[in-house]
Amino acid sequence: PDKKKYVEEMIRVLKPGGTIVIATWCQRETPPEFTDVEKENLKFLYEEWAHPYFVSIEEYVRLMEGTDKMATVGSANWVKNTIRSWRHSIWVGVWDPWPVVFKGPRIWYKTIREIVTLERMHRAFDCDLMTYGMMKGKKKPAATVNAASDTVAVGSEK
Repeated sequence: PDKKKYVEEMIRVLKPGGTIVIATWCQRETPPEFTDVEKENLKFLYEEWAHPYFVSIEEYVRLMEGTDKMATVGSANWVKNTIRSWRHSIWVGVWDPWPVVFKGPRIWYKTIREIVTLERMHRAFDCDLMTYGMMKGKKKPAATVNAASDTVAVGSEK
């Protein structure tokens, strides 16, 4: 999926003056370029959880601002607010394993894979390869959006 089109479509359907909040996993900003180890870790996360790719918090901000339809755009890194949840997700299964135990070997295998992936994601957050991005923006009011659209339409007729 195309992150630019994804952001543009969300903002297109957002009512004038409306607020958008995007909360998602993000990779760190580049440069510096990813090391081979970082690339391998990202590849593992993409493949294990079927993600197409991640972008940085800063890239989401650039994409939102690039629509020219936003009055304000802000962002924050919420790793410190969310990192504990990764290991907590593993411990939930440890404290109450019976739903998994009674499902049989196929589910046991899937559960072990999930535990490994949760731990790898936690470590990616812990070493700043991954971040948890919170992006928020307010769309320009209708009059501002329409004025900008009219200007573009007039300019394209010349």
